[in-house]
Amino acid sequence: MARSRVPSEERVFSLVLALVASSSGLTKHELLSSVYGYSDRYRENTQRASLERQFERDKEQLRQLGIPVETIDSPGEPGNNQLLRYRISKAALEVPEGLTFSDRELMMLRMAVLAWREGSLTDEARRAAMKLESLGGGRDALSLGVSAGFGMSEPSAPALLGAIEAGQIAEFGYQLPQRDLPLARRVFPLQLHRFEGRWHLIAFDADRAATRVFLLARIAGQVSVRDSRADEPERPADAAERVAQAVAELQQLQRDTRVRLRVLPRTRAEARFSPGADATIEPDGSRVLEFGTTDLHELAALVASYGSEAVVLEPAVLRDAVVSLLRAVDAVHGGERAAGLSGGMGEGA
Repeated sequence: MARSRVPSEERVFSLVLALVASSSGLTKHELLSSVYGYSDRYRENTQRASLERQFERDKEQLRQLGIPVETIDSPGEPGNNQLLRYRISKAALEVPEGLTFSDRELMMLRMAVLAWREGSLTDEARRAAMKLESLGGGRDALSLGVSAGFGMSEPSAPALLGAIEAGQIAEFGYQLPQRDLPLARRVFPLQLHRFEGRWHLIAFDADRAATRVFLLARIAGQVSVRDSRADEPERPADAAERVAQAVAELQQLQRDTRVRLRVLPRTRAEARFSPGADATIEPDGSRVLEFGTTDLHELAALVASYGSEAVVLEPAVLRDAVVSLLRAVDAVHGGERAAGLSGGMGEGA
């Protein structure tokens, strides 16, 4: 099965974490074989020369951001490029002396980073974001598989934020799963809310006179924003109460919809799904994680993206959705593994 390409910002961020975390530096072999964004291609043992050229371009990108990558010769064999070690001095990512942040302030700053597209960040802003993440400290190798969140904002967000500030109506197409065409929606946007790592729009649906929650990733095409007309409903005066109620309902749905996954140890899937989950260790070393979710369809796509690193145990509807996605990908790429998927993936997918 073909692997999806890792976004460059995730690969470069993982490289920074690895280089900062190692005080003695890492060889090119150690970096390419272990850092998220390189390791999958390295294990496939194909196009090693292309992978090394990518590594050189990533190092140059870091230098352009003002983050120098230091090189350390092997004391036993100076000049041997295979034993050359790379590292980033922690001083390159240190914040000014005397500047500190509370846990809440760090959380708010990280959320601000998530709200911007990678392309809109200046070099100074990207460097500041990396310094911000370095304040977390104590990261182990497992953290190298976790995305920093750069580039994750949605195209519809700026228009929706403008509508919220101006109290205007927003019109857009909303693509529900298993439907061929998007549905037309006319709403008063009330708040953008990040939940389960995804951006949601909490809005007052002008056609249904009710509060609705929309996943930004499902908004199709451009958002049109305009003032309301005389014959249309007004923006509700109790917007804050409606937002609070919608958030409470999301939280309740998450508590009610339980999921059990088996993940392989020391993998990106374990790093992604472990936070907040109840975990038990199996005799074979794998971990069974139990957690809640609000959207089984979106979760199926996420689980499928980790391939054999994550296996769905419950519920059956999620397991079936993941199997269907994996079979579809396998068929598109001309593989011969579809018939053996169920047996090869144990109790689920």
